[in-house]
Amino acid sequence: MSDNHANLTAAADRGVAGVFAWVQPREITESAFRALCAAGAEPAEAREGGLAVLRAEVAARSGLALLEQLLAADWAQPVRAAATRSTGWGGLTVHELDCPNQPALRSALQLIDLAVSGSPTEVRVSRTTVAGIPQELWKDLILRRSADLQRTINVAISTAAGAEYLAIHNGGVISAADPPSASIAASVLPRMEGDNTVVVVLPGTAELEKLDATIAPKPLKVSEPEWLRMYQLSRTYLMADQ
Repeated sequence: MSDNHANLTAAADRGVAGVFAWVQPREITESAFRALCAAGAEPAEAREGGLAVLRAEVAARSGLALLEQLLAADWAQPVRAAATRSTGWGGLTVHELDCPNQPALRSALQLIDLAVSGSPTEVRVSRTTVAGIPQELWKDLILRRSADLQRTINVAISTAAGAEYLAIHNGGVISAADPPSASIAASVLPRMEGDNTVVVVLPGTAELEKLDATIAPKPLKVSEPEWLRMYQLSRTYLMADQ
């Protein structure tokens, strides 16, 4: 491991949280990308996963935890087009995604792609019964896709413990026990029982005009042991330096 590659000089401060290192954001995304590719993810999937890992690290120092969740899946299945079907709900078409036994990262990407593939002016709903898609992954996907497409993206997650709703608020993603609006609950969200994840895409709003999903390219103070674990996971995938 070179100092040039990872910028792993330990910080001088040793507090109750342990030993820290200063790491460039691109090193985190690259290490997550390599580790996911080593597990069996396609490069496009691994890139999306790497960006989500970086955001989780920036937001809550939980990047390694998210990466380990994504890696824990069975990546043995090759990429295939997920089966879809359409059902009606409240005058809308719900696009159902049937993707059993595939990694959560792949399911999340397929589900959100299915939801955003319509016209910018239409309301679009997609749903899957696949469980275990990490919330930190959704937070990143909602932010980046909403900013890129200038569309409002909400995610509803139902489990045996109850329902949870993720939505954009004040430039970030918040989690709530109630839908972001009564109208969405009444006419857009299909009935959810058991494990369900629903993505609702609405036309853009004024709030999205200033939404910035980028992460500043400045060094991050991270737990050195956790960073070393992430870096070591990435070394099983060999890729030419860029």
